[in-house]
Order: sequence, then structure tokens, then C-alpha cells
Amino acid sequence: MIVSVVYGGTKEERGASEKNAKDIAAALKTKGYEAILLPFQKGILERLKEVKTDVVYLCVQGKGYGDGTFQAILEQEGIPFTGSRMRAAGLINDKLLCKLVFDRFHIATPEWEVLTREQYEAGAYDYDKFGFPFVAKAPTQGGSFGIELIRGKEDIKKIADVFSYDDPILLERFIEGHFYTVGLYEKEGETVTLPVVEGLDLREGEPRTASMEKGLIQFTGDYGIRESKLQQSVAEKLSEMAGQVFKVTGARGYARVDFMVDGANNPYVLEINAVPGLKRASLMPREAQAAGIAYEDMIEDILKAALRFAETKEE
Repeated sequence: MIVSVVYGGTKEERGASEKNAKDIAAALKTKGYEAILLPFQKGILERLKEVKTDVVYLCVQGKGYGDGTFQAILEQEGIPFTGSRMRAAGLINDKLLCKLVFDRFHIATPEWEVLTREQYEAGAYDYDKFGFPFVAKAPTQGGSFGIELIRGKEDIKKIADVFSYDDPILLERFIEGHFYTVGLYEKEGETVTLPVVEGLDLREGEPRTASMEKGLIQFTGDYGIRESKLQQSVAEKLSEMAGQVFKVTGARGYARVDFMVDGANNPYVLEINAVPGLKRASLMPREAQAAGIAYEDMIEDILKAALRFAETKEE
């Protein structure tokens, strides 16, 4: 079977996408698949047909790539692919739309508002009424891009940088607490919920942010993850909420849901990732490792789910 592992994204996300693709391709080869690395670029559809692609393993990320754009092309051509379909991927990639869905289904998420460039430039928004600190986010960006922590009025000028990515943008209440994440993937028609893990900022004197973003949770000498030390009831609540988010957003195949938990053990959904990082050092593979699931097995299960969707024409 020929699996085309397609990577690419905005200039900010392209490097991470390629790293994911390389690890995925290597894992698939150990399982006996013919895995071909292909960059998402002009002529990608012709290239997929040229190499006789049976299924696409999606690693594309960001606006114009993993936001439903490439998924729509593949759906139109009838080419099986991993992960969520075009409609769900488009929803999940827009943090503002996700906030509306979370509120509609009464899923706890940090308080939020919308800010337009016009409001910002006219000084027409009452930041004191919303309250400090808060996080300004570009709704369609991932990773550490298009996000600023606004601690007080002296930081409001930083919001201008966020508008270089999107308009309007999201203002989100800063949650002081701990970051947790829950990965989910489908295996043989059932959803596997991976263990809750905690992202750690190991530097001293640095406040925790309201998301993974800004680079404050990574796998370096200063950052890492550990298995959750939450009370069992709180960990179970996060797993339950992750499953609910997976369902109401229409996600399929696999996804990762990120949370903040405050000092009173109240959990808040930050976002869901339709194409989360899957390189070996990424969060979701680390969660699988904590569950005793081999990296190669999870990668193959995600692929098999894509093939099952194609066979059953599952929406």
C-alpha cells in the first residue's frame, strides 16, 4: 500500500509539519507500508496520482492548508485521508467558531470576546471592562503564532501584532493554573482516549500561559510533560470533556484537546487540534507512551481509521 505523507503549511508552521511527516513516514515503513514524503505545493494532486497514492497521511497545518483546504481537494477527488473531513477541519481551525460551539453545548471555556481591527485602532474597546490579564489570539493560527499575553494597559500595543494574522481576533480570559492535554484516536471503530498529561514550564519566575502557545510548553531542557497528578475525578472530567469536544466539533480519526485547570480544579477547554503534532516528541505520542501504546501502533491505527472511513463512506 502506498501512503503519501503530505506536509506543508504557512511559513511559520512548515518546519514543524515536515518534522511530523518524517517521523510518521519512518513509523509506517517499519509497519511495511510504502511511505512517500510529499510537500504540499502546486501540482500536488497530479503528484499524488503519479505515485499511485492509496491514502494520504495529512501533516499539513495552518490556514490554507490543514484548515479544510486540502481536505476539500481530497474529498472532491475521492482520495482517502487521515483525520477530520473538510467541514470539521474548517471549524476546528477557527478558534472563534469553536468558542461558539463550546458555549452552545455548555462546555466550560475561558471567557472570551471578539475584537476587530477597527475597534482597536479607534480605541473603542473597553479593556478595563473585560479585565486584565487576557490573551489576544489570532483565531486561525496555531503553534506560538499570533498570540500575545496582555497583562495590563502597557501591553495593549502588542495586540497590533496579532492583527497581522487575522481580523477579527479573539480576546480570552487568562487562566492561572496548569496546562493539560488529552489525545483521542479511533481504533477499530472505537475512540481511544489517551491519559491526561500535564505540560510543564520548568523555568522559575515565568507565569503559566492560557495555552501551549508562546512556546512555553515544549520539549527542551526547560520544558516537558509528565503524567497528570490531578485528582482522579478531575482527570476523568477532562477525559469526558475531551470526548464531548471531539463529538460536537465533528472531529474524526484523531485529535488533541487542550485544557487549563485553575487552582480550584475547574477545567477549561482551550482548543481542539484537528491535525496535532505527531512527531515522536509531540504531546499526543507522549500520551500514548504513558498508556503503553507503541508510537508505530498509534500511527498505523490512525491510518487504518482513514481506510475504514473510505470503505464505509463515513461522513
